Amino acid sequence: MICPHCLKTIEDGASFCPYCNAYVGPGDGPEHTEFVFCDGCGARLSPHDRTCPKCGRPAPGILSENTAASDLAAGRTAGFPRLTQEQIDTDVPHAPASAAAVLSDAADPNETCVLPAFDKDFGIPKVDIPTPVSLRDDAQPKKQKPKRKAHPDEDAYHKHKRHIPKPLIVIAVLAAVCGGAYWFVTADPMGVMPGFYDQFGQAAKTTFPSRQKGEAAEKEPKQEDASEAVQKETVLTDDQLYTKLDGLYQTIVSYSDEDQIGEVIDSFNNGYLRTPLSTRQELSQSAYALRDQIKKTQDELNNLKVQDDTAYAEDIDHLKQLAQWMYERVDVICQSWDISLSIPDGESLSARQSEILAPIAQGGNSALNQYDANVSAWKPQQRS
Repeated sequence: MICPHCLKTIEDGASFCPYCNAYVGPGDGPEHTEFVFCDGCGARLSPHDRTCPKCGRPAPGILSENTAASDLAAGRTAGFPRLTQEQIDTDVPHAPASAAAVLSDAADPNETCVLPAFDKDFGIPKVDIPTPVSLRDDAQPKKQKPKRKAHPDEDAYHKHKRHIPKPLIVIAVLAAVCGGAYWFVTADPMGVMPGFYDQFGQAAKTTFPSRQKGEAAEKEPKQEDASEAVQKETVLTDDQLYTKLDGLYQTIVSYSDEDQIGEVIDSFNNGYLRTPLSTRQELSQSAYALRDQIKKTQDELNNLKVQDDTAYAEDIDHLKQLAQWMYERVDVICQSWDISLSIPDGESLSARQSEILAPIAQGGNSALNQYDANVSAWKPQQRS
């Protein structure tokens, strides 16, 4: 026989294995003849098994003990004997028990963990389980909420996260900041805005004094503005136009007097190389003032509203040309003054004399000669 523990060949009828000292004799209790065990690995076999499903060896009783023992001892798998018709007719293996046969004697549903259901394959009847009162539909009527439409990326364990676009967040933050700034400026909860306005206005006056003069000039009476607008829009007749042109001619001629351009020339010759700078600034005021007056006369000539078929169109062009020549004579002197006034105290003016006189030299005497040649002939004459 073979020891079921160490698989060594031992004598038949031995109670203990001489190799592993395990007990192999018959047990004290009743023998269970319905149980069959493999002689090789000791696995439990079915009475209908012809081989061990675990090690593949023949089941006990298939071969004679002597033949099986010798084959197993030699390490060979025993062969199967040829079945006879008698064995086939008498020893037909029984079909294995099916799930339907096992569950046919099902216990009480309340005492088992097997859920009752209808099995189409085996025809298991469905068991009606009484529903608790608290779970019935008629016990607590409740309106079912409509199911939310699932997102394509959503599953049962990970719901879809609705991300807010970043541009919307940026727009919301900017709107909040702008709104808060507007409310702070308009409401002025801390009362600091009046003082801020005063400081800002004072700084503007200190930095841009010329603009303050311009704003003061704009605050003239509205009546004067209205009268000037009416005067500009009024179209002059020929008689009115002659009177206007004669006055403008006399104004242009007066610019060439000794107390006008003569004073400008004398102040320049006596002061463009003098120090300090404050003296040059004072002497240059006459040149800048005369240039502004000539510019104003030119604006009056350009803004005249006359009839389309007026007889004094040529006279208007002549006066514009005379004013332009006079403006050029004074403007070159002002340009030389600009260079002289740009030289600070402490620097030599004589070393830069040629630079100061360069605008006058470039202008030449062309404007003076043309003015003197045409001033008498271009005096406006009254036409009927």
